[in-house]
Amino acid sequence: MIQYPKLTISDRLNQQRERLPLADLQETFKESWTVNETWQVTFAITDSLAYEQAIQLLDVQNIVHYGGQSYVIAQCTKTVSNGLSVYEVTASHLFYRLANNVRQNNVKTGTLTYGLADAVNFMLANNDQGLTANFIGDFPKIQIENLGNSSFNKFLQDYISKFDASYIIDNQQITFYSAAYLKQQPVIDTLFYQHDVENVKLSLDTTSLVNEVRCLGKPIDQGSGTNGSPTNYQVDFTYRDDDSVKKWGLQRGDPLSDERFTDQESMTEYARQTVQAQPIATLTTTAWDVIIKQCETVKLIMPNLDWQTTVALNGYERNPFNQFSLPTITFDNASLAVNDINVAMFKHITNAHDNVGKTINQFQVALDELQDGDLITDDDTIDKLNELGEIS
Repeated sequence: MIQYPKLTISDRLNQQRERLPLADLQETFKESWTVNETWQVTFAITDSLAYEQAIQLLDVQNIVHYGGQSYVIAQCTKTVSNGLSVYEVTASHLFYRLANNVRQNNVKTGTLTYGLADAVNFMLANNDQGLTANFIGDFPKIQIENLGNSSFNKFLQDYISKFDASYIIDNQQITFYSAAYLKQQPVIDTLFYQHDVENVKLSLDTTSLVNEVRCLGKPIDQGSGTNGSPTNYQVDFTYRDDDSVKKWGLQRGDPLSDERFTDQESMTEYARQTVQAQPIATLTTTAWDVIIKQCETVKLIMPNLDWQTTVALNGYERNPFNQFSLPTITFDNASLAVNDINVAMFKHITNAHDNVGKTINQFQVALDELQDGDLITDDDTIDKLNELGEIS
């Protein structure tokens, strides 16, 4: 028996809750998630007397309850066509509304160095929306000028990537994971092309490509510069990835600052691991029977290319109400995929070219053996064709 997720809709104060028609959800429902960006659901419901009370709740700022999470209706459009009314709904995860309502009006003046937990706890201090935060892994420390006087949601948009972190939300709780922690997790699931996944698409993105940055370690003097920022550091140098510059052109980035470092060698290694010196490679595919877990790391194997890599799940679209609707999942393993995939593709093309050349040579030999005037039996012809057919 197929088990569908439970989905209901309620008014903003949760005083009335109703079910929506399964048939409409099977046709139109879509859950979309992108790491550190969005988590929303969309669907369309056709007006009917049987679900009149539920349809009356299809209004902006009302709540969709689905999969143990709550989503706030941000958009609701009613279209009347051929005597039928259709309601198209877009609802964003409740966390985003709460994060907008959490505002830190105080300001820590000056350019100061923060760990992720320090900055987040300051932004969430004494919030009245019930938001809590957890931190898993070790995060770099960064400099922030005049922290505060903004919403928590704005803070996430501005700084989460600088802390090299990913987060997962669970209603009113947010959990941050360091990139190093996610990479170190054991790979449990393995996906095979044409068995678990299909229609793999590779895209490259240079939006965040950086191959030269100024590296600043532990400050020597605290607060002697403009706005209270330090002016001297135990480590102060420029990191440059010459291979990346040669291939993609010079792409300077913001200074990389972390007071944990007091020697250049260790910070150089940190910069090498942190700076995105290659285009981000994103793999998008449809999945057959895959349990989707946010930020999970899996091994993707493509036997036809004799290629495999470790990838992190950073987005998906799915309709769990329709067993015949295949989810689309997006993986991202940053720069590691670029050269590996190019090599695999080149190898595949080269092998294909070699096989074509081999087939032509074999065919030419077969023709040379068929001298003018020779009598060729049907068995001879079949044998020659069979030999050629075995070439791959």
